[in-house]
Order: sequence, then C-alpha cells, then structure tokens
Amino acid sequence: MSRSAALPAGRQSRRRHDAARAGAPERRSPDRPVIPHARPFLGADEEAAALRVLRAARLAPGAEAARLEGLVTRLGGGADAVALASGTLALTLALKALGMRSDADVAIPAYGCAALLHAVRAAGGRPLVCDIDPRTLALDPDDLRRRARPALAAIIVVHPFGEPVDVAPFASFGAPVIEDAAQAPGARYSGRPVGSRGDAAVFSFGPTKLLTCGGPGGALSATDPAVVRRARDLARHDENDDDRERVNGLMGDLHAAIAAAQIGRLAEIVDRRHAIAARYDAAFEDLPVTRRRPAPGTLPVHWRYLVGTPRGAAALAAALGARGVAARPPVWRPLHRLVAAAGPCPGADAAHHALVSLPLSPAFSEAEIRRVISTVRACLS
Repeated sequence: MSRSAALPAGRQSRRRHDAARAGAPERRSPDRPVIPHARPFLGADEEAAALRVLRAARLAPGAEAARLEGLVTRLGGGADAVALASGTLALTLALKALGMRSDADVAIPAYGCAALLHAVRAAGGRPLVCDIDPRTLALDPDDLRRRARPALAAIIVVHPFGEPVDVAPFASFGAPVIEDAAQAPGARYSGRPVGSRGDAAVFSFGPTKLLTCGGPGGALSATDPAVVRRARDLARHDENDDDRERVNGLMGDLHAAIAAAQIGRLAEIVDRRHAIAARYDAAFEDLPVTRRRPAPGTLPVHWRYLVGTPRGAAALAAALGARGVAARPPVWRPLHRLVAAAGPCPGADAAHHALVSLPLSPAFSEAEIRRVISTVRACLS
C-alpha cells in the first residue's frame, strides 16, 4: 500500500485541497509531501491556554474574552475592544455601530476578500467597489474620489497582506473610516499601529490568519468606547429590554484564550516571518519576478509573500503545485467581477493576473523553506 493510501482520510483531504487551491494536480511522493500555503504556528502557550479553559469548564464569554479585549485594545491603539465570532461579523457590526444608513454606499477595494462584500450587505449597505493603487494594493483614494456619491456612508481601508497603508487621505471624504487590519495585526505606519487612525478597526483570528484563535474569530476596536458598546450590544442577543435585531456573536473563552496566547507571541511570530521573507528576497533576487518592497516609514508583518510574474499567476501556481508547493492567488476573484454594478478596475485586474502568494509560515521547518526556494527557482530560472 502506498503511503498516500495509508494516510488518514483527513490528511489526504487536506493534501487534495491544497493542490486544488494551487490550481494544479496534486503531486504525490513518498518523501515529498505537499508544502501547504499556510500553517498555524501553535505551541505550548496555546496548549496551556486551551487546557486552562477546558479544565475550568467555562466556555462562554468571560474572563478570557475580557483579557483578549484588553490585548486587542492595546494592539490596535484604541480605547476599547470587543471579541467576536469572526472578522466578518466584526466588520458588519463596525458599520452598524458607526450608524451606517440602510442602502448607503460603503467603499471597498476591488482587490480583496469577498468577506468585504458580505459584511457590507449584512449591515444593509451597498458596496461601492473601487480600484486599488498598484503601489500599495490598497484602496486608491483618487479612484474613490471619482466614484464617490453623496450616499457615501463609510470607507473600509484594508491593510493588504500584512503591509500597512496611509489612512490619512481618506479623512477628507467626511465618512467614517474603518481599518480592516485582519491581515496586518502588529504592523505600523509612521510608528503607529494599524487600527489607531480610523474610526474603528477590525481584526481576524481565523485559522489561516497571522494570529489565530483556533477557529473563526475576530475583534473590533475603536478610539470611541461608545462604538464598541454599541457593537457589543448588537452581538449579545439575550437579556435585553427591547426587540432590536441582534446576533449571538461574542467570542467564547476557549477561542479567546488561544488568541490571547498568540498575541503574547506576536513579536516571535513577526520576527520569524521577517526572517523567512528576507530569505526569499535574497533567493529570488536574480529571478524574473517582481517582489513587494515595504514603503518608507512602514513596518509590515509579512502575512503573505507575493511575487509578480509576467507569465501570469495561474501558470506559476500550477507549476509550483505540480511540484508539491501550494502557491495560490492572493485574491480568489477581484470584487468588481462579482458586483454587476461595479465599473472597471484595471489595477485590480493587473494584480490578479500577475501576483502569486508563496507559502510562508513561522511553523515551516528549514527543510521546507529550502524546498520552497529551490522549487520556485526551478520553475522560474
């Protein structure tokens, strides 16, 4: 019996999933398992935190969730925070807590996760999909200025792939600014942490994010504690004196304890990601690819490592996947291709055509890092 046939069904399924998302057939080899696109970086601290909660038999939101909220408050430079069931819910509640009117426009970048669309629509808003600045891959304020209408109710500024961007250009629109820091916790712009410049900030602790809670999870922080109080009220559907629509959306203590342990290791996680990214930079310097360079005055956290290739992202992802390295497009499909009323977004189209996200995780072994490097070089030399 082959080794792949003897693997547990769950592990075989994960390998097939990695290969499929890379856009290439799975390559099975007895001594060369697939290197995944991402892997959680978990250890003794997270195990101890989870066991502490399980042994206490207290899973509902309580002391651990409160502790996490204090850590997120400091992480995002806010005045208060609330731990929630997902980053998407955090974004939805941020819009509601900031007083977004029904059917009002919410500006979002075209080159981003579909969760942006889902959150805006769940909050009752209308997504105004705008193009990106090719230099930053973030929402382009000039394109927003061309598309904005009087109904503009909020602007969601995503810090993409671990790189912080300047929030200041969006203040002139007169609408609340929400920083989506799901991909960039701990990143800094001009010395200030992401999440500290907008009217609210959201974080994600999903399984593949830079910091994880062990499952879906998120948080919302704000410099105005009233915004957090309103969001918390909307996420607690029991023991209220009115019939206002709410959800059961607070994070429980088990996930909160794991997320808090991850925040405690943030410096270690970011240092390891910086080291791997530096290895990739040196190894790919002579290859025909473009690589992201941090903008002056920024401190990224390298949630993703992106390379651009003129041959096209799909071709490179397929070539790497055929060799057992699970690369993938950073954005599955630009959002202007999903929203019928959205106009053209050439910057997002260009990024989608060219950019590939290579495997990067602080949990990777030295052998796995070397194999990613050698495989990329073999595909592009």
